[in-house]
Amino acid sequence: MSGSYSRKQPAIFYDQGHSGQRFDSMHLPQKPMGFSAYPLDKGGPDSPSAALSGRRSRSRWDNVNERLLLALLTLIAVITKLYRIGRRDNVSWDEAHFGKFGAYYLNRTFYHDVHPPLAKMLVGLSELLAGHNGTFDFKGGQTYPHYVNYRFMRVFNAAFGIALTPMAYMTCRQLRLPPHFAALAALCVTFDNAICVMSRFILLDAPLLGFTALSLTMLAYFYRQRAYPFSADWWKYLFLTGLALGLVSSAKWVGLFAVALVGFYTIVELYEMFCNVHIPVRTYVKHWIARIAALIAVPLCVYAICFKLHFAVLNRYDGSANFMPMGFQVKLHGNPISYQPYDIQTGSKVRLHSPLSGAGYLHSHSHKYPAGSQRQQITGYGFADQNNLWKIQRKMAAGTFKTASDASATAAPIDGPIGNGDLVSLHHNSTDSFLYTDSTHAAPYSTSLLEVSAAAASSKEAAYPNTLWVVEILRPEKRMDDGRIHPLGTPIRLRNVVNNCILKATGERLDKDWGWGQAEIACDSKNEARNTPGHTWIIERNINQDMPAVNLGKHMSSSFIKDFLVLNRQMWLTNNALIPDHDKHNVLESDPVSWPFMIYPMRMVGWDDRSIKYLEVGNPLLWWGSATLCLIFPLQLAYWIVRWQRKCASWHQGEFREYIDGAMILWGGWALHYLPFFLMGRVTYLHHYLPALYFAILFAVYQIYHLSVWYLKPRGVTFVLYVVTASVAFGFWWFSPLTYGWDKPIKELKGMQWASSWPVYEDKFDV
Repeated sequence: MSGSYSRKQPAIFYDQGHSGQRFDSMHLPQKPMGFSAYPLDKGGPDSPSAALSGRRSRSRWDNVNERLLLALLTLIAVITKLYRIGRRDNVSWDEAHFGKFGAYYLNRTFYHDVHPPLAKMLVGLSELLAGHNGTFDFKGGQTYPHYVNYRFMRVFNAAFGIALTPMAYMTCRQLRLPPHFAALAALCVTFDNAICVMSRFILLDAPLLGFTALSLTMLAYFYRQRAYPFSADWWKYLFLTGLALGLVSSAKWVGLFAVALVGFYTIVELYEMFCNVHIPVRTYVKHWIARIAALIAVPLCVYAICFKLHFAVLNRYDGSANFMPMGFQVKLHGNPISYQPYDIQTGSKVRLHSPLSGAGYLHSHSHKYPAGSQRQQITGYGFADQNNLWKIQRKMAAGTFKTASDASATAAPIDGPIGNGDLVSLHHNSTDSFLYTDSTHAAPYSTSLLEVSAAAASSKEAAYPNTLWVVEILRPEKRMDDGRIHPLGTPIRLRNVVNNCILKATGERLDKDWGWGQAEIACDSKNEARNTPGHTWIIERNINQDMPAVNLGKHMSSSFIKDFLVLNRQMWLTNNALIPDHDKHNVLESDPVSWPFMIYPMRMVGWDDRSIKYLEVGNPLLWWGSATLCLIFPLQLAYWIVRWQRKCASWHQGEFREYIDGAMILWGGWALHYLPFFLMGRVTYLHHYLPALYFAILFAVYQIYHLSVWYLKPRGVTFVLYVVTASVAFGFWWFSPLTYGWDKPIKELKGMQWASSWPVYEDKFDV
């Protein structure tokens, strides 16, 4: 080992032994910019073996069969991830959610969730391969029945956790760490208890980690090809990086942080080329086109294809699809609204739905406004019930009236279908009242709008033309564009004939004490035409016993782009609605500030003495050590930059630049996967830190290698390597009872409470 860390060879920036086009002078940047993908100089040894590490001279490691080493590391990962993986035969923690979502793909039932579909489709694939028929509902704590091969499903999921080990090794080799330190990085990833335990259940975290690691690995391979632009390998790894970004983004939106990492890398790369006057404009434009195609178009296509498969498989109706466009809904098998009368005629009972998110159905009940007119409330209600049904009656045909004085609320209803411009009244069946508005009272919250109420049929207001509304058709389905209103396919506005105001769902919520937290409905009296979702209403249900039901799916079209955008918007809204309750402590939640030093490990299951218990606790040596190195790196970097600028550093030519490129990729990955959580208002958990932890572990080993080689003698470097390896392995073994399940009284676990806040023996917040 004495010759393994010699400083005789200067650092280099690319494999000159690589076949293909050599990186010529026109690509060399004028000055180092940091986080670069391009070399500073063309010096360095020519042999491929020397190019693997700028600090290596010949050593016994040169003869190591790296494939054998990689296979050994992978075998260790297999053992750690699969050991006793089927021990707990109950639905554990979030298996209740994601196992159920996987089953939906087998029984082809539509569902809604906050995450993109790829990782859940993979869960469904594991259930399909395991022979599951999709009938088990994955209720939390329930024992798996004999026909659910949960062991295979967990093993399938664990494969992504196993893959982290070889990818960590390959990434570090591409960043010029020698085999033994790359092996150390792979072992550190393998021997983290939190990554291990989260890979052993039917969850989304292992696929997310796997695709995150794949993105970093492909970026590292592409980084190594920077000396050979537009070569076959350069193109291959560029497009593989884009493919990996598409996969990680389609697993969870957290994967967009990996997209940001590659994006920052690409921006700096293109900026340096822009500042290099020796690069022809045509070549520079070619670089832009290549990256747009590979790093933007490819990920978007992968993301869209995942949703296309999602829609193609889930073709059975569930109530969670009610926010989707009507053209999509009516094509779902078993949807009760797909078959109903085609024309809406006088005497039909209708249910009107607002496209505005959260507004629900036009609704009324016997409760009254506490102020204003103090008449019966009109609200928006999110669930279909009898109080959402209105009997529609045509009072005057379009063109037969000009002003409110021409209209009569007491006129006899006109039979026949209702069309654009007709004057109608809406009678609330359950309370025998009419939809009513006047200019005297303002809406409860939106005071610039008019109040909408229900006037009792026996009251004098029921005879006023204020109960009459003009029907205005907006953007109907092409197959329904015949001037009449039809269910689902003809959005309408309702304009009050007296006040010239449009019925509107405002998006506000009424007081819980008197309005039951339901949506506010008002009337917009502004003169300009309004086509916003709040002003639009869709007749979702048409009940008329005198008319036959037809398949509305034959009259409506569905657009993938529209369905795709609507679903992603709803995912965003649902995600933002996951807000923590700061008045009540949840034993599972934790704040980002507590993650790097693992202040609050999380109990994954019940904690009684008779059950098998799992604690999401990481290897403290890895978490605390990597967090410390990540946090002090900016200060370390500032100190070294000052020394480099003042030319008082002892680095060889290009050595600092080579180091900082790899360091910024790894540290930047940690920062981008961790710091954005401080800006989020949603509920957060400890496992949200795991992608950042992966970068932090690799960065820590990267730092240990460079610092030890720079400041220690070769024997000291070897000592550091062995001590770190042994310490990390010991930490993993020490906490392994909580990783592989502990079925005895927890008090028999001695020395597990390394911090007073850890819920090993008891949880002070557990109430």
